[in-house]
Amino acid sequence: MGLFTVTVLGFVVCIGITGYTIMHYFGKSMNSHDSIQVDPKTSN
Repeated sequence: MGLFTVTVLGFVVCIGITGYTIMHYFGKSMNSHDSIQVDPKTSN
């Protein structure tokens, strides 16, 4: 049971690190402020 727990926790940690890395780089490339520069908000 201990080996199973360690294996599952290690797998979850690896998935978490991979997910964080992917989301970190997606967050850098998908800057939400770029949309304002491309298509300015119209003032009424």
